[in-house]
Amino acid sequence: MKKVIKALALVLLMASPARAEVLPMEYFLEDGDYLDVKLAPSGERLAARVLTQGRVVLAIIDRQTNEVLGGVRPDDGDAINSYFWINDERLVFTFAEQQYGIDRQFATGELYAIDYNGKRQKLLAGFRASDKYTGSRLGAKEADKSSFFMVDPLDGDDRHILVIEYPWSVGTRVWADDRMNPAILHRLNVYTGKKRKVEILPFKRVRPLADSDGNVLFVSHQRQDGFWEASYRASPDGEWQDLVDAFDLNDEMAPLSLSRDGKTLFLSGPWGLERYNNLFRFNLETQALVPLFDNLDADITNYFSDPVTGRVVGARSERGKPLYHYADPDHPLAKLHRGLVNGFDGKAVEFASSSQDGKEIMVRVSADTDPGQYYIFNTETRDAAFFWANMSWVDPRKLRPMLVDEIPTDDGLSIPVRLTLPDSDGPAPLIVHPHGGPHGIFDPWGFDRTVQLLANRGYAVLQVNFRGSGSVGDKFEKAGYRRWGSAMIADIATATEWAMQNPAIDRERVCAYGASYGAYASYMLAARYPELLRCTVGYVGVYDLPMMFKKGDIPRGYGGLAYLRRVLGRDEEKLADFSPVNHADRIQAATLLIHGSKDVRAPIEHGEAMRDALRKAGHEVEWVEIKRSAHGAGSMENKKILYSSLLEFLEEHLM
Repeated sequence: MKKVIKALALVLLMASPARAEVLPMEYFLEDGDYLDVKLAPSGERLAARVLTQGRVVLAIIDRQTNEVLGGVRPDDGDAINSYFWINDERLVFTFAEQQYGIDRQFATGELYAIDYNGKRQKLLAGFRASDKYTGSRLGAKEADKSSFFMVDPLDGDDRHILVIEYPWSVGTRVWADDRMNPAILHRLNVYTGKKRKVEILPFKRVRPLADSDGNVLFVSHQRQDGFWEASYRASPDGEWQDLVDAFDLNDEMAPLSLSRDGKTLFLSGPWGLERYNNLFRFNLETQALVPLFDNLDADITNYFSDPVTGRVVGARSERGKPLYHYADPDHPLAKLHRGLVNGFDGKAVEFASSSQDGKEIMVRVSADTDPGQYYIFNTETRDAAFFWANMSWVDPRKLRPMLVDEIPTDDGLSIPVRLTLPDSDGPAPLIVHPHGGPHGIFDPWGFDRTVQLLANRGYAVLQVNFRGSGSVGDKFEKAGYRRWGSAMIADIATATEWAMQNPAIDRERVCAYGASYGAYASYMLAARYPELLRCTVGYVGVYDLPMMFKKGDIPRGYGGLAYLRRVLGRDEEKLADFSPVNHADRIQAATLLIHGSKDVRAPIEHGEAMRDALRKAGHEVEWVEIKRSAHGAGSMENKKILYSSLLEFLEEHLM
């Protein structure tokens, strides 16, 4: 195996570095051609979501001949959203449709099925799954005003899957999938579309967890205050009780998966003084709870399991570069994973899918200068066959590495940062690029389209996982609560000062650019530290914190107001002080505001209020409204508007 892995590494790494050249925007903005790939249960075929001619299609490919056996090509504007192998001949898939007036696609909540050869396609469940849409006049049935999603493929049953139905609520004008009605479990025939109701789950916004027989004994569900909790029952006809009462577990524990024999429950939850997210193994017979990983310095963000037993084998944390942990270091999958990580020279390695017997594994390898490549690894022969590169047109030699470091703060925290430097002859201008969210979201080490585009244009890019960010513990995340406009901005300023000490950076040419909270942070940085920046750019930002309690989908959503009160507080004086719209007169930087006209997360009123405040303070603010765009550009046309506006502005003020 080591020889095979080393050979693969040589193929990837032997090429000499190429000098940077200015590449077209589309080079970075186009989605990957193979978005994801999954092996069939036998391993003889594979399925993939493929971007071709602007459409995301489903393709089924023969492993031996690479022949396309069948698939689905959606209508213009639509896309294959997800898919699952149910047995070796049948797949279930879902669509995402272009919504009227918005440039983004949304899942329809309908389940379709098709054979691997493209035959026997059928709409199984959803709002159009009625005889009215198929043209039958006999025994007509009404469509379900509901969304359907698969819960479990049901081992040993090749004809049925367990699905959950979320009945819609009717508002003043439209039906909506708000998950406020009790959900219904069904056994659904993947050939006929006939479904048999199993039960109604008496919870709002519920997520079920089934055992290998399709019995749902564990659920997670959301409370009115926005927090999630878990419930358990001993049998399918038993009474539900809180997980904490049933097993005396921490009420912050969330069920993740069950072993295939149903005897072991795997959970996630906070662990240690820093409350890093860890995984736990809970024996349902002895009720012994064991943390799977120790010596953590960050949250567990991803994990993989034995496909045969269902037991968790390994996991990843991401304080800096990916760090891997193994629950059983001697497990064959753990040994294989370690060998792949070493063979691919420390790149991120994940098991994307596997055959049912676990003999063949689809491996995805990625890095800061690699958007992702797929290999099929045979665990018996130790052979790895290259399948495809995720963005096949991207030359890793033309991308720039992402450096990782930590910055101490005056109050004792350590802030993870990522710095990407361009290939330039002299000191480069710096773009401070805070992430959105802000809570739970973080900037990982890895390929980032925006960062690579900016680096290709000659800019250094700083990313900051300021307090409040995810991935480095619950304690770190909560350190940002109610400090959006103070300590969180101070963290970004501290990191910016650190980056400006680098001789490769021109400290006189610094700009901030972010989206959503990142836009907010960019403008608060310009207001709190007016001499730090030459320019600032906000995209789909929130700029008036009191407005967040009144407009947008957060206050209207279940638990939304409780979330805002928790992370922002209700101190009106502090909310006003933390709103950049009230500090336009302090900003010295040149300003650009970009907003989508159809944004419901950060309604355009936020951008308009910030624009008007800047103009009132005497600024010649640049304003770009992107039509039909929501909270992030979806179409290539609108992406070009966004990035053309950004690059032209940066060129004017930094170059």
